[in-house]
Amino acid sequence: MTYWIHIARSIDRVTLHRDRCSEVPSHSTSSDFWEGGWFDYPDKERALRAMEQAGTNAQRHCPLCKP
Repeated sequence: MTYWIHIARSIDRVTLHRDRCSEVPSHSTSSDFWEGGWFDYPDKERALRAMEQAGTNAQRHCPLCKP
């Protein structure tokens, strides 16, 4: 299973999603670590590490897919 994190720098938040979540875009969008975007990880541990290193103040799990 793939996990996605959405870094939203404008609202200072990172959110963890599962790969089948309706919030995850169906196609690749351009993303930049410094401005934010969508990033995929092969396992939950790597995704959680990336969330910690995202540099945002708020971290949350998606309420729709509950990863």
